[in-house]
Amino acid sequence: MELKGVSFGEELKRERELREITLLEVSESTKISLRHLEALERNAFEKLPGGVFNRGFVRAYSKFIGVDPESMVDAYLLQENTQLGEHRKDGNRADEARTSTKRFVWLWWVFGVLVVGAAAYWGWTHWRVQQNPAVTPPVVEETT
Repeated sequence: MELKGVSFGEELKRERELREITLLEVSESTKISLRHLEALERNAFEKLPGGVFNRGFVRAYSKFIGVDPESMVDAYLLQENTQLGEHRKDGNRADEARTSTKRFVWLWWVFGVLVVGAAAYWGWTHWRVQQNPAVTPPVVEETT
């Protein structure tokens, strides 16, 4: 579908409104959350889960409102790539923040594994000591 002068989201919304279909109807039929549908119509792709999920949302939404799903997926991909190009030019800090957050979460996982490992080792060594108590020699009394 060739979008002339309008964005992908605007076209999707226009097609839906032409058919007098509410977002709630789309949501109930397609099982796509309202916030994801609204994000599609606003071209707020950063609010979507990403990848194949987004293309699936576009296909289901388009099919439900009676628009060719494949042409809408193509229009979505074109709009998404255009937005990504603009973000790269602007030095998208959201991507940097996401990357640093992922790194931070990864470090917490490593720290957690180390703590659990240390606790397990400590427990195991104390358990071993209790299982094999040191043998104390009997006390010999001196006779005079």
